[in-house]
Amino acid sequence: MHPSAVKSAGRTLAQEPEIAFAAAISGPWNIHAVAHCRDLDELFEFTADRLGSLTGLQSMEVSPVLRHIKQAGTRLSDDRLVEPSSARARR
Repeated sequence: MHPSAVKSAGRTLAQEPEIAFAAAISGPWNIHAVAHCRDLDELFEFTADRLGSLTGLQSMEVSPVLRHIKQAGTRLSDDRLVEPSSARARR
């Protein structure tokens, strides 16, 4: 992404319903985002049609995660995030 477009493109990206996380970062790619799609076809449509039309976008790299085994530090209760027990103990 061209540096002058990072702020506006990042804000636009963050408004997309598929985007769970978006941040401006340093390095060869200046925006990092996590999108949740039902399948690879939906991911392709999302990246090709909607993200591909973002002003200032010069290139993107997509790394699909097909199966999530474990995510350190995340606890769920009935599909909702809960605080780690160490945070509750400090209160």
